[in-house]
Amino acid sequence: MADTRRIAAGFGIATPVVTLGAILLATLVAPPETFTWSHRALSDMGRLDAGTFWLFNGGLVAGGLLGPPFVWRLWIAARNTLERAGSVCYGLAVCGMFFVGIFFLEHTAWYLETELHGPAALLFFGLAPVSNWVLGAGAVRAGDRKWGLFTVGVGIAHVLVWASWILYVTTVATRPTAWFAVPEMGAAALFGGWTVVAARRFLVPFPSPFSVS
Repeated sequence: MADTRRIAAGFGIATPVVTLGAILLATLVAPPETFTWSHRALSDMGRLDAGTFWLFNGGLVAGGLLGPPFVWRLWIAARNTLERAGSVCYGLAVCGMFFVGIFFLEHTAWYLETELHGPAALLFFGLAPVSNWVLGAGAVRAGDRKWGLFTVGVGIAHVLVWASWILYVTTVATRPTAWFAVPEMGAAALFGGWTVVAARRFLVPFPSPFSVS
């Protein structure tokens, strides 16, 4: 059982490495007409006619498929109802990431008449910080104060990233979608970064700096 738990924790490292790696690689190889940080969203790299279609969407789908074992690891490690609820929110955020890749931009030209890319993206970006807040509150309640406050702080950082971008586009930018890819990438990096740190807490046999009250 211990080996199974360690393997599941390892998926918490593999998932963001695969997904963020694919996204970053896509930004490097995408031509300017497909993606630029200032004029495009990350999802533009997943359009049907984009050369990065398989790389970008494949990374999201692969991450969504790799994520469930770590969701299970979070669930069995939960010490109270809040941590279990946070695990569910985290799992739903992973589902959102998966469906962003499945319901890529302009997927209606290939299958389905209902555009589902937006709802999938909202599921991910909306529940990512919520999962941090709930998991963090649960950790604090369980007496794991430093880890709980760190986790809540990551959730707050999500909001600050989006709030900073909204402030920019409402006061300085000349286009309402200017630099939209930046907060998208920031939120994805926060989600993936927290996942790696959380997975490492399960894997490292000695106490993490965030594991004591």
